[in-house]
Amino acid sequence: MTEPLTITTSPRDDHQLDLTIQLGPERTETALQRAAKQVAKRANVPGFRKGHAPYSAVLRAYGREALLNEVLDDLGREVYSEVLETEQIEPYAQAALVDVEMDPLAFKLTVPLEPTVDLGDYHTLRLEEPQLNVTEADVDKVIEGRRNQLATWVDIERPAEIGDTAVVDIKGDVGEDSIMDNRDWEINLKDESGWLPGFDQAFVGMAAGDEKDFTLTYPEDSTSRYKGQEANFHATVKIVRAHVQPETNDEWAKGQGDYQDLADLRAKLLVSLTEQAKAEAQSKLNDDAIRALIEHAPQMEYPPVVVNEGVEEMLHDLEHRLSDIGYKLDDYLKLQGTNAAEYRQRIRSQAEERAKGRLVLSALARDEKIEVTPEEISAHIEQMIPSGVDDNPEAKNLLEILGGEPGREMIRQELLTEKTLARLREIVTGEATAPEGEVAEPATTEAPAAEQGTAAPNTDAAGQEEGEPSVEKQ
Repeated sequence: MTEPLTITTSPRDDHQLDLTIQLGPERTETALQRAAKQVAKRANVPGFRKGHAPYSAVLRAYGREALLNEVLDDLGREVYSEVLETEQIEPYAQAALVDVEMDPLAFKLTVPLEPTVDLGDYHTLRLEEPQLNVTEADVDKVIEGRRNQLATWVDIERPAEIGDTAVVDIKGDVGEDSIMDNRDWEINLKDESGWLPGFDQAFVGMAAGDEKDFTLTYPEDSTSRYKGQEANFHATVKIVRAHVQPETNDEWAKGQGDYQDLADLRAKLLVSLTEQAKAEAQSKLNDDAIRALIEHAPQMEYPPVVVNEGVEEMLHDLEHRLSDIGYKLDDYLKLQGTNAAEYRQRIRSQAEERAKGRLVLSALARDEKIEVTPEEISAHIEQMIPSGVDDNPEAKNLLEILGGEPGREMIRQELLTEKTLARLREIVTGEATAPEGEVAEPATTEAPAAEQGTAAPNTDAAGQEEGEPSVEKQ
């Protein structure tokens, strides 16, 4: 009979377990003999041929501690697996080895435990659905935006207005000092001139060929050394240009895409904007419902590694997005005046919120018995793969990836998230019926403001988090 291990466990406040595994003299002796055989095969022991030294000679030559170090890794894994089974411990992730004592031989570990989540009577949660309010005015804004994108600068004969560009020759001085002498200077006329109030407005009403003298005063609170002094200018306007938008008519609409006329464009834009608003409303309801579920849960415990994993995932996502635009993570963080360690700390609270969202959704899927069948996974893959796979190398490669076990598991998780979120929306809007035997009296819960990134397992990990620096390439 195998000598029993001496096992000591002590729960920690951070949902981890301090575990000490002590080996008795028989197991320790067996480990020493095994280590001696390994050492004798490769080491020279005085007085013996390689591989033929007896245990006592190897022990005498190398010492007890050195021999134990030879087998500590394998021995630790063996006894740890044994303890998990006998003590029915379910670790969430790999245990951390804290210390090894040699006499008596003992392993001290910290074991992260599986998160525990109690959602309580979540069927009583109620939230208002975000209201959709897409109108023709929203369509007008989209059309106006497209017109602005297609607008061109055109030389005009009329006097300049705010928003136009004036090409001028201009001289300016303050007392004996010349402050400018520019030729063919292009000025985009704005309501407010940042460097000297009234400067841009001085060109309003001037047409090509007009000359003008004007005087402006530097404000008393100006940072210029000329504050409070007058500046005299002489300007000649050579060209006035206006930003001319195309006319919105049927021909213009046809050029925007697959549209029959302007009315068809407006109708399809209204449908598109409505679908976009529905998606945004659903996303907001998801975020509000998840946060309400978190706040409502009477118990949620998890080890630090849950948040640590979330931090690393966010950091990896940032690194991936940066690589797409030609940045390296370290270089980017230097530009932001930070480093990886500081950035990890900065995003930790966001990672924790994301982790909580995943935990409550996982618990909801468990409690509601939500599952994804192999048939649903296969059907989803078929929808993702274009037809004619045999003649399309990229589609064929994608099919091989998605059809493998990792690919199918990824899709299973995505579908499980979608189904769980759909069920959660039904619950918080009162469309779902409570499980048999439960009474769901509506109890209004005011959800906190939705926070980007709190939404769900396997949702937008790559999306930019609130407070995260922009990753646009400069």
